[in-house]
Amino acid sequence: MAIVLIGLPNTGKSAIFNRLTGSQSIVSNYAGTSMETSKARLYLRGREFTVYDTPGIYSLYTVDQAAEQVKKLLQEESVELIINVVDASRLEQNLPLTLELLELSLPVVVALNQIDQIESMGLEIDSGALASLLNCPVVEFSVYDAGSREELKKAIEGYGTGATNLARSGDTCRIRAERPDDRHCSGCKACTAGDCEAAMIRRSDKARVISDMTATVVNKKQSDGLNKIQTIVDKPFPGILILLLLGYLGFVLLLKSIQWAEGPLTTVLLPLNNYIEASIRAVIPSGMVQNIMSRAVPEGLLIPFTIVMPAMLMVSVIMAFLEDTGLLPRYSVAFARLGSLVGISGEAVIPLSLGFGCRTPAVVASRMMTRERERFIVITLLSIVIPCAATLGIVASVISAFNVSPAVIVAVMLVTLIALGLILNRLLPQEKLFVCELPPLRVPRWTNLLNKVKIRFAGFFTEVLPLLLVMSIAVRALIESGILENLHSFEGISHFLFGIPSEALVAVLITIFQRYLAPLILLHLTLTSREATIAIAMISLSLPCLPAMVMIVREIGARGLIKIIGMGLATSCTVGILLNILLPV
Repeated sequence: MAIVLIGLPNTGKSAIFNRLTGSQSIVSNYAGTSMETSKARLYLRGREFTVYDTPGIYSLYTVDQAAEQVKKLLQEESVELIINVVDASRLEQNLPLTLELLELSLPVVVALNQIDQIESMGLEIDSGALASLLNCPVVEFSVYDAGSREELKKAIEGYGTGATNLARSGDTCRIRAERPDDRHCSGCKACTAGDCEAAMIRRSDKARVISDMTATVVNKKQSDGLNKIQTIVDKPFPGILILLLLGYLGFVLLLKSIQWAEGPLTTVLLPLNNYIEASIRAVIPSGMVQNIMSRAVPEGLLIPFTIVMPAMLMVSVIMAFLEDTGLLPRYSVAFARLGSLVGISGEAVIPLSLGFGCRTPAVVASRMMTRERERFIVITLLSIVIPCAATLGIVASVISAFNVSPAVIVAVMLVTLIALGLILNRLLPQEKLFVCELPPLRVPRWTNLLNKVKIRFAGFFTEVLPLLLVMSIAVRALIESGILENLHSFEGISHFLFGIPSEALVAVLITIFQRYLAPLILLHLTLTSREATIAIAMISLSLPCLPAMVMIVREIGARGLIKIIGMGLATSCTVGILLNILLPV
């Protein structure tokens, strides 16, 4: 039996999906967290159910990727039950989609989610009356209440055994928003725009009537100070200043966490590294292989654990906090005007911010951009300008090792971000109205924060650490083999154009594999502060890594990737040449 979770963005579909199936999908307090359909198994009393978690949609009949995914799932899979996830705190806004789903020839169960939130808002919903008006089961749900989870499972189980009579649209539904005769309407292709608009208006009117009949205000007084804080933050002033201050504090906290962790972790790991080095020398006979392995393996463990790991951990914590509090979409609104200058809407802040954790899922999150040209701009900026958490950690180590000015690197990245966006906006002109749905500010649950940090931080052990260890061995092999010394024939060109040695230019080219691996070469070179500044700037603004490339091909095609690679090479070279001209010798 196939079950599909469908609802508006930010209604808690993924949270319910996780509670039902035991999965670990990311759950956040902003729209667009889930941009792909997830699938998991649910077992109830010996029966197996397939549960699908879908991206948030406002209607099945809108022309966007999320709606297309949901429609394709309903058409291609043998779906037998729809669980419509409804945000209890926004009942009127959610019900038009409910009425639309009730028109389909499929049973519907309404999961009235976040029922615990409406109490703090002074609201009360009569779920029995709502079920009677919709003529379908309505289950009050809270992810923090085990009892509500059991109630939802009973509703599913009852349908599976035929014990529960779930209403089918067109048969017994008492409140049905009528639509054009053609029930296979897909994005207003099979009916006139006027008919679809009239159907939407009828659904909205009926949703308002149902909401008025079932939702009651029982306490007009605000129960806590969170609403007052939200009112202040949502104002242009001082809201934007508060958000800028929080962003600056987050960046400072990231840098400080790396500094605080590096010393103690180095002290703890140094004896272990010495032991590993001695063990390798005892096992491997003397020679080049011994020199490579005995030095590369300890280095490949020390640097990731002392620099990359603290950076990834802190970025994961900061991102989880911004997401769960509802502050992240507010950054979208605050920077909407700046985004319009570079051809993107304010909501692009969300995938760009996620890129500081890892750019691969951030590319997927760009699906929330409904226009292809905007998606291309966002993915381009993600690929070329935005550094992931692992890159930030390694870059911080290079900055510290060679006394590079962080202000110069940050300024170069900001100027490049704006300049590249302006160029792309000029080449791909198009106006777009920015509409962003702001979720309520909430106090984050520490269990959800911990779960998100655990999911994202797991990539350090499964992807980053193995790659850094392998790359450390490869870099040490290059040094020991003398291949880097053979690059001196390019020394003249490299110094003339970029002001860096040819060995440092190799680090720039290695960004095609993983951007955070490239600075490892710089750490093994003797560079001046000026040379290190130019080299790290070129590395920070270059090519997308291989995992990101695979995702880019999947999202916008090979032609789009080729364009991004060309722009990345041009950007990196241009930055190197300009810094070589502008920085004092």
